[in-house]
Amino acid sequence: MRYKWLPIVSALFLVIAMTLQFVMSYHRTKADVMERIDYKMELAQKDVISELHDMCDAVSDIATYLPQYIQDTTTQHQMIESVLWRYPNLFSCYFHYTPDYVHRPGSRTAVGALRAGKDSIVSSGPASVINYTDRDWYKGAMQSDETGYWSSSYNDVDTDSLIFTYSRKAYDEKGRVIGVAGADYTLSWTKQLLQDTRPYEDAVCQLYGPSGTLIVQTGDVDDLAGMIVSKKMLSPANMLLLIAVPEHHIWDDIIRVSLITFVVLLVGILVAGILIRRLWRDQEEYVRAETANKVLEKELRIASNIQKNILRVGDRDKVKSEDKWQDVELQAALIPMREVGGDLYDFYRKEDDLYFIIGDVSGKSVPAAMFMSATVNLFRSAVRRLQSPKAIMEDINAVLSDNNPSMMFVTAFVGRLHIPTGEVLYCNAGHLPPIKVQRDKVSDQVTKDQGLRTKEIALIPNIPLGYEGRFRFEEQGMLLGKDETLVLYTDGLTEVRNEQHEMLGMQRWLEMVAANISSTGGDNVSAIRKAEIRFIGKAEQTDDMTLMTIRLTKEVQPLVVRVDNRLDQLPVIRTALHNYGLCAGSDKRTLKRLEVALEEVVVNIINYSQAEWAELRVETSSEIESRKLIVTLSDNGVSFNPTNKVPTDKIPSTQEGLKDENGEWRIGGLGIALLRQIADELRYRRTEEGQNELTIIKNI
Repeated sequence: MRYKWLPIVSALFLVIAMTLQFVMSYHRTKADVMERIDYKMELAQKDVISELHDMCDAVSDIATYLPQYIQDTTTQHQMIESVLWRYPNLFSCYFHYTPDYVHRPGSRTAVGALRAGKDSIVSSGPASVINYTDRDWYKGAMQSDETGYWSSSYNDVDTDSLIFTYSRKAYDEKGRVIGVAGADYTLSWTKQLLQDTRPYEDAVCQLYGPSGTLIVQTGDVDDLAGMIVSKKMLSPANMLLLIAVPEHHIWDDIIRVSLITFVVLLVGILVAGILIRRLWRDQEEYVRAETANKVLEKELRIASNIQKNILRVGDRDKVKSEDKWQDVELQAALIPMREVGGDLYDFYRKEDDLYFIIGDVSGKSVPAAMFMSATVNLFRSAVRRLQSPKAIMEDINAVLSDNNPSMMFVTAFVGRLHIPTGEVLYCNAGHLPPIKVQRDKVSDQVTKDQGLRTKEIALIPNIPLGYEGRFRFEEQGMLLGKDETLVLYTDGLTEVRNEQHEMLGMQRWLEMVAANISSTGGDNVSAIRKAEIRFIGKAEQTDDMTLMTIRLTKEVQPLVVRVDNRLDQLPVIRTALHNYGLCAGSDKRTLKRLEVALEEVVVNIINYSQAEWAELRVETSSEIESRKLIVTLSDNGVSFNPTNKVPTDKIPSTQEGLKDENGEWRIGGLGIALLRQIADELRYRRTEEGQNELTIIKNI
């Protein structure tokens, strides 16, 4: 009789639980679907905007430089073709003079280039047979301001391809409008983009032009009724991207989860009823449970020992991972909150390169420890095969994201320190910013006894590892000098609370680091750990704590790369300049232009100097307020002063500007002209050893 109300109570509980579960599942599932749509939308927007900006840059280059070669059709065609080579997704580009602008009797009114294949570009024919002044892109450019004109999509009669055009006006040296520069994109690349953008196989993606006309669509659904729709404008072309997802993706998950929940609750109620009836005579269950707990504790102790061996961690209050090298000092410690934890760190040295990682897995205990172990092993595998932190991060992310139904993730920071030059290339995956500690008279955070400055490193956050296997991470860099220290940590250190429930926070953490880091060596990790313990007092540890410090102990040297005088060595020089410039703080756009100009000079050395080798030397100036990137290119070829070959600091306005006083072509004239536009200072000298030495100085 005492159990007669149990079925009624169980039924009411089941109804209430199912109702709550249905409401929560609906909102959670809808939020997940919308989040996935928004994420795909952001990826598509980023790809399209990048292509549109490339298109703007290409047209800007044509409109700016081509009018300077009014009398030289050959050079104009070469410049048009070079623009098309530089931007591989462009279909064609061209320049059309206005009908009333006569630059030379009998000459063509237009120049252009067309992509005939993957590795083929041809110059377009005379524009005189085409009434281009009636074209929408021409009239739109003439009526637009300096931002240019974006056309709607239209069918190109010559190639039978669907394209759209960006065009803008061009001026001569007197400020007169002399023509229109333009570039075309085919829409074939959008099809693949929309395919990749779809969050589900039956989703519909549509791209609309500026006039509201539908350009391209993936999916067979014509009516979007009953679908979840998300829209976003794509500047600067005023295109509209639309993604529609059938609502059944929400209801299918809700029904599936509801059925599972119903079965689980029903079984649970039945089991609970049976257990309640038998509780008074099932005392032996308690004994078995206690035995199981002891077995679990033993297994956790074994797992803790395995994890410590994987991470090179010794006793909880001691630092074991300290490698003694002559040129760099690395210390690290991990203090788990429980027997096993989700924090991780590791490092690996290959000759002059020191690779390192620090991370924090979502969740706690055994699942987090398993995910942590997988991440460390993936790092150790990737670092032996790959060179850059970006490639290492993407390799780890691809494996962790594959078959990850629990959606666990790990925030991580991967770096590579080139010890001789102090270059630190790094890639972040949602982790906390490291701290750079250096001695300085003027600083943000200063201790009275040491005068050390602590500075948070600027980071591109990217996404944590384990979410999206195809995500492309962005790489960054910085320079580390002698006796400067890089401090890496997890949030268990900054979010710790004391007995008064006060959080440590970033401000006090920076002060703690500055006060306990020594620029001359010592047990920095133990010193910071002791300061942390003093702050915590008797309060309990609430999260895993991991700390790593890396300090250079020798003077850094300029980057020097010597290669044989062959064209296949160009990527070596360009990669070296790119990495050092990125670490020195040069912006990516300026650095890219500097790489292109330097490559032009190196090609001239290879083709004309008769040198056996070429050497690149890159360094930064010692000035604090006005730092400079100094690039020196040397070779042992014949004496040749390229700076005398182009007397002005601009690209010559005519073909004659590329010839000397004897009417001979100036070798390297175009490359040097590009360098003069980019560099703040350009110098040449012939050394006593009989070498050419070209020095390029660029303000950072």
